Amino acid sequence: MGQVDPVSAVMANPLFDERVAMLAAETGRSDNDIRRDARECLNEMTSQLSPRATALWDKFGRWLTRAYSIDVDTATLPHLRELSANHSLVFLPNHRSYLDPLVLRRVLEGNGFRPNFILGGVNLALWPFSELAQRSGIVFIRRSTRDDPVYPEMMRLLLGHMLRSHDNLEWYFEGGRTRTGKLRPPRMGVLRYLVDAYSANGADADDVIIVPVSIVYDQQHEVGAISAEEGGGDKRPESVGWLWSFARAQSRGRGKAHVRFGETLSLGDVIDEARERAGSPDPTTVVPRVAFEIAHRINDATPITPAALITFSLLDNKGRALTVPEIETIIEPLLVYVRKRSLPLTSDVDLARPEGLLKALRTLVREGVIEEYAGGIEPVFSIAADRQHEAGFYRNTIVHWFVNRAISEVAMLRASELESANLIATTWEGALALRDLLKYEFFFPTKAEFSEQLRAEVELAAPGWEESKQTAAGVHAHIESTGLLLAHRVIGPILEAYLVAADRLAACEPATPVNRDALVTECLGVAHQRWLQRELHSPESISKDLMSSALRLADNRGLLSPGGEEVAQARRAFAEELREAVRRAGSLRQLVLDRMQEG
Repeated sequence: MGQVDPVSAVMANPLFDERVAMLAAETGRSDNDIRRDARECLNEMTSQLSPRATALWDKFGRWLTRAYSIDVDTATLPHLRELSANHSLVFLPNHRSYLDPLVLRRVLEGNGFRPNFILGGVNLALWPFSELAQRSGIVFIRRSTRDDPVYPEMMRLLLGHMLRSHDNLEWYFEGGRTRTGKLRPPRMGVLRYLVDAYSANGADADDVIIVPVSIVYDQQHEVGAISAEEGGGDKRPESVGWLWSFARAQSRGRGKAHVRFGETLSLGDVIDEARERAGSPDPTTVVPRVAFEIAHRINDATPITPAALITFSLLDNKGRALTVPEIETIIEPLLVYVRKRSLPLTSDVDLARPEGLLKALRTLVREGVIEEYAGGIEPVFSIAADRQHEAGFYRNTIVHWFVNRAISEVAMLRASELESANLIATTWEGALALRDLLKYEFFFPTKAEFSEQLRAEVELAAPGWEESKQTAAGVHAHIESTGLLLAHRVIGPILEAYLVAADRLAACEPATPVNRDALVTECLGVAHQRWLQRELHSPESISKDLMSSALRLADNRGLLSPGGEEVAQARRAFAEELREAVRRAGSLRQLVLDRMQEG
């Protein structure tokens, strides 16, 4: 935070006096009382960059991340270094591991960047490590400030000071590690503070450059615990004992950590554009648009790894173990599709040859995620018992690349079943309906942009489809003949989880207010039962995140508010809509399994 004492600098700013007066008027407290509280907040959230402490922290970070070699695309780093001379860089990575900031620090330190100030939750301020961390640029912030109006205002002022000092910042805007492997919906709090701080610095302030970052791991020790929590287990609280166990788990090699930098954003430009599109300067409309743009760019930078492709092929086969040739029949057309779209691959994706595929498989066998049985004519591989959530975590790092393809498959199948006179229009209609069902799981563009993307997707799958005179039978024949069907793997578990939630919601008394937490717990239990009865195709559907998102969607449709028969009917219609989507994804799954058994 520069060489100047940041607390003194913030309190000397005329904006500080304005905020104190505003807070005193709003709360009825005295100016002196607010000033004392403000100083305490600033002291709590400030950090230093002591050269000695920073060197020790970096050494600790290299030791804690010793399980990984770093794979980084350095092409954009010289330009970022140039920008950092006159601008604050704000690095916003995805969050898959507690190691993320240490991995990114290794990359930036090794490429000549000054250390970032890293905003992290106060739950990780574990003494005595917290003392060293705060002298190395770690800023521990409260996870909730709902009952303290002073703290957010001081955060805005401190961020404004840091931007004026051209400090580089970093935080993990999902608000916590992903539980499913997909990018989580962003938490807007700190991003809103940043937008406010930048705006308060005035029109003459230097621009701020946002740097989206993707970090993906070949294997992660944490995934087992994350998966248990996602299925309804309790989270182990952070403590020194927890940290020791976590550090010991990094003592053996777990492959590579892949770091990619997304296309940068000028904060000034993106705020102006978002305000223009939203038609309002209100931060409550601007900040979500900024956040979603960042999320898109993180996803666009995320590379496809061998672990993701392997787990993609082995999941959702009704538990069937596969031979290497069978796995190849799934991966080969997928890789053809990936290369047609020029999607980013890590350099170690070498699955086209049997030896490369076997190497990747046995890496996951050593991790315990995949089981190999070699006692028969040839080895067969399957997801290990009770490790489907973990396998799904790796697979889900790449599903955003395939969601439009998955939607197009289900929409085309729906159009062929309805035997519509206008198959193309019916396909787009079905695709938009699925987009709405999945809007809390993926970062979709506007409807106009989505329609263009879907047209390109269908053209890739069936060249000339829009120009030709299609029949329902012809569309169905095309679906049956294609060598690449992805819907059951990409959106099948999501739709099945949503259906469980919709069924339980429909069973609720419509006049009684819905207790969301209790309903999520009930849904997890019912999903577990259905999995044991094999009514679900994957235990990935036993998911707190998915159940919570399903209820969020229901709330968005007005289905959680108490009411009479009209609410009951709407809830039943919601469940039926999901039942049909699940059925169609299941039909596509069966086509793939039938073809595998024939072949």
